[in-house]
Amino acid sequence: MPLPRFDRLPVGTRAAILAVARAHFARDGKNAASFNQIIAEAGISKTSAYHYFDGKDDLFGAVVADAADRMFAALGPWIDVETEDELWEQVTAGTTRLMAHLRDHPDDRAVLAGRPRPGGDGGSWIHRLVANGLHINLIDPSPNAELITVATIGVFDALDTWALDHPSELDHSVTDTLTLFLTRLWNTAHGSGTPPQGER
Repeated sequence: MPLPRFDRLPVGTRAAILAVARAHFARDGKNAASFNQIIAEAGISKTSAYHYFDGKDDLFGAVVADAADRMFAALGPWIDVETEDELWEQVTAGTTRLMAHLRDHPDDRAVLAGRPRPGGDGGSWIHRLVANGLHINLIDPSPNAELITVATIGVFDALDTWALDHPSELDHSVTDTLTLFLTRLWNTAHGSGTPPQGER
């Protein structure tokens, strides 16, 4: 992660440096991107660059963290609901916003796809989703509620990785697939609630 001096730079200066680096990493990939070319284009000296970052890996980590922050801002917070239909609507809406963000910001998608695996985050959102699903009896807690949460995070991580690696397929099918996987994992097929279909 960035060194403390980077965090003390003005917000606009930090954003400009990360934007230049993001474009290079998205275009060339982490390994082929040139640290020297990035800092030259960003208008900072090599001495200053090493006051901000330990090197290219550190800069790449900062770019990924910045892209992830924007992605989770697009997702938005989980808001607890009272009905199964509301829960599925929120899952669908959040996933749709994420897919739209990745389509509209291909550099974010490219650097997130190039991050080390596993790279899933958003755990607090998923924890709140599962807790809400348990509270309204949508999710079958057996054999173990904690294990259900871990498995749900795994489903999101797997689908995130697939979506990042298949930019041409960032459409409603991702939401449909996520809904299908969660329905099976949570054992909701025999419940009263059904995931919304044909609305995406």
